[in-house]
Order: sequence, then C-alpha cells, then structure tokens
Amino acid sequence: MKGNEAEYIIPLRKEIMKVAKYDRAKKAVIAVRQFLQKHTKSENVLLGSELNHKLQSRGRKNVITKVHVKVLKDEDKYRAELIGFPIETTKKEEPKTKKAKEEKPKKEAEKIIETKKVKEPVKEKTVKKELPKEKAEKVREEKMVVKDEKPKNEKKK
Repeated sequence: MKGNEAEYIIPLRKEIMKVAKYDRAKKAVIAVRQFLQKHTKSENVLLGSELNHKLQSRGRKNVITKVHVKVLKDEDKYRAELIGFPIETTKKEEPKTKKAKEEKPKKEAEKIIETKKVKEPVKEKTVKKELPKEKAEKVREEKMVVKDEKPKNEKKK
C-alpha cells in the first residue's frame, strides 16, 4: 500500500467455497480482513459498516463473490469501506465544559415537573355486565358432558 489510501477488488469465491453454506457470510468477513492484513502489512484492520452490510446483504448462505474496497490509513489503523461511501475516521472528543454539566440538571428538573402535570390519572368507571343466575346455569349445563352416554365411534359387542 503506497501513501494513505488504496483501492482493492477482493475476490471471495475461492474462500467462500471452502466452507459450508451456512458459514459463508462469516467466512467472507474473515477473508476480507485477511486479504487486507496481507496487503497492508498490518494486523490493525477495521471494516466499515457499509462493507459489512454489503457482505451480509444477501443472507449468510448466498454471499457476493467480489468486493470493491477503499482502504485509508488512520494513525496506526487501516480502515476499509465500500467504494462510494465515506470512511469514518477517529474523532478526538473535546473535554466538556462546566456550563454543560450545570445546564443538564435544570432541564431534567423541568421535564419532571411537566410530566407530573401531564400524568394526572384519569379515573373511568367500567361497568361489568354479569349474566343472571339462570343464564349462567344454562351455560354451565351446556358445557357439561354426561359420562353415561357412549361415544359414537365405539364398537358394539
């Protein structure tokens, strides 16, 4: 790899055909990583999210056979992403100021007050309709099975 970036077309068919169908997507990710480690001469190779989605887009059994990848050197790591998508680089986070920490509790307190006002319980009375005793007994009798009766499919002796 010369300079900071490079493009590769990675053949995956030979590597994929070595494993069972249900392991092909997993093997494709491993093969891409091994290919890039070999060509960048580095163990620190990170694959981008779009590249991962592309490898697994057709399911774990039906993997694509070639991938066109762009590799960018970022400090001591190499980051790979599908051609046409931006490569995510590490961002240095700035230390937060004291003002930001002081403002958050005030906002949370305001939210709590607002939610208490909105969450007043609304009481509704539900009326349960019960069957009269006579109807309930009829329903119960219909559900009961008498054991004296013989099943219809039983043979006669």
